[in-house]
Amino acid sequence: MKMAGWLSVLLLCASISPVVSLICNTCSGLPYDCQESTQICTVTQTNCMSQSFTVVSENGSVTEWTYKGCTQGLVCNETIYTDLGYRRTYISSTCCTTDLCNDNTYYARVPLSTLFCESCEGNNVSCAASNVTSLQCAGVQDRCMTVQTVYVNVSSSNVVYKGCGTGNLCGRQLYYNTGGPRVYTEVSCCGNKYCNHGVKAVTVNETLNGIQCYACNETGKGECTAPINKTVSCMGNMTSCLDTVGFPRGNTLMRGCCSSDVCYGLSASMSLQASQKLYCCQGNLCNSGNIASYFKSGSTSAQRSVFLIGGALLVLMKDLWTLL
Repeated sequence: MKMAGWLSVLLLCASISPVVSLICNTCSGLPYDCQESTQICTVTQTNCMSQSFTVVSENGSVTEWTYKGCTQGLVCNETIYTDLGYRRTYISSTCCTTDLCNDNTYYARVPLSTLFCESCEGNNVSCAASNVTSLQCAGVQDRCMTVQTVYVNVSSSNVVYKGCGTGNLCGRQLYYNTGGPRVYTEVSCCGNKYCNHGVKAVTVNETLNGIQCYACNETGKGECTAPINKTVSCMGNMTSCLDTVGFPRGNTLMRGCCSSDVCYGLSASMSLQASQKLYCCQGNLCNSGNIASYFKSGSTSAQRSVFLIGGALLVLMKDLWTLL
């Protein structure tokens, strides 16, 4: 190669800047005493996040917690409030995009509200009665909320919760099937005083949609270890396959079919812990346990069809679901 050619190559290499990852503070603890260290984010994690929650019990005791770290921006600048009378939960998050910018003390936001809703914990019969409890909402809870879950297997059971919430939880459909009882959870909301009267029927669509997924529930007996041979036929709006993985060991804890709302972060109905992550993929038997294959660079659909839920959101949403 001529000298001019070598010079062009050298100039080209010098002009290419390496990818510089964001650096964030990371910690998990009390808002006023969160012992911070630093974390180098992955290329896709473009935000530093602070996320806090406050839980107020019926006896007036207050529990507060803060999480800081890197995030892809999926849970930035959100506020969630729920109240069933015996406990109120306030969750909020904030994000920034420069190195170590999440260094301030951060508390969940707790504004005021004057909305009144029906409050109940029972089933579709007891929570549709006229003797339910009255509840004054707190914070910016601007919706009366009803959360109803139907479990379908050989027989069916129904669980209903009523209380206060915010609009970003409304209309969610959390359906999944891992080979045991099929679970259908729906969240309905309205914005007027005591408007969550009665109980609407959950949409249970058991029509096969042509998709099959690997299925298992790990109980400590190796149900989710290789060889993978158990499958389930997906129904209705369960159009994705899921794989719930425990970290840092990376062992699968649950596989099956699910609806898209489960993939987008409202996997709280599955009681995921902070040390667990949920992956979704689309296509027959795509949840084979090879997590790297969910993100194959050669697949044009992989980035559109796979969603990774951050552990911090899961632990907060699990606590939220307990309250709902």
